[in-house]
Amino acid sequence: MAYNLNRFFVGSSILLVLFASYFLALDFFLFFVVTIFIFYELYKATLKSKKLLIFIFLLFLFEFSVNYFLIVNYIIIAITLFFLLSSIYLNRYFNIFFTLYVINILVLVSNLFLIDRNIIYIIISISFINDTIAYIVGTYVKGPLISPKMSPKKTWSGTSFSFFVTTLLFIYLDYSLFIAPIMAISLFYGDIYFSFIKRKLGIKDFSRVLSTHGGVLDRIDSITFLVIIFTILNI
Repeated sequence: MAYNLNRFFVGSSILLVLFASYFLALDFFLFFVVTIFIFYELYKATLKSKKLLIFIFLLFLFEFSVNYFLIVNYIIIAITLFFLLSSIYLNRYFNIFFTLYVINILVLVSNLFLIDRNIIYIIISISFINDTIAYIVGTYVKGPLISPKMSPKKTWSGTSFSFFVTTLLFIYLDYSLFIAPIMAISLFYGDIYFSFIKRKLGIKDFSRVLSTHGGVLDRIDSITFLVIIFTILNI
């Protein structure tokens, strides 16, 4: 009970921060703070090398600057997908590939802010609704787990119901009957991908900066594939 209350208060606090950021137009301040936390978590969980961290950070600044002035989204997406596949299929240096995947997602997020700031808040809001529904239904309805080894709390009941609701939300937002389910299921696969990486790293959460919600990467894991889809749709 105490765990659920703590999770509720932390989740509510995150929502308040997002509302404040949206209505006060603090987009890039929020992006800066989130980026700092993400680099901290990447350092602690995957890199564990200050020199490598500095190199990755400089690479991020370079990609961010190039994309800001030239908007080379096709190239960034291709590079992002390459790092994604490399982190899955190559056991050697998978942590480096995963790190590079994450920083490229950050570059795509920054560009979506420039295209239309509402897109990012839509992505985060729908992700939050999707995760909350999956958590509530999975907790109270329960049923068989999807992948006990990969994600020991993810149930078929919670995932199926959240997928259905999220698909309806995307349709309501005028996305087609073809693309809406793809966008909805991408949230599930984004979550599973991060669970896969955490299993390879031998960790439960990337950090505990968000208490019962884990780290920032644990909170945004499901949106990374969706960010790629939105970027493709808005090129």
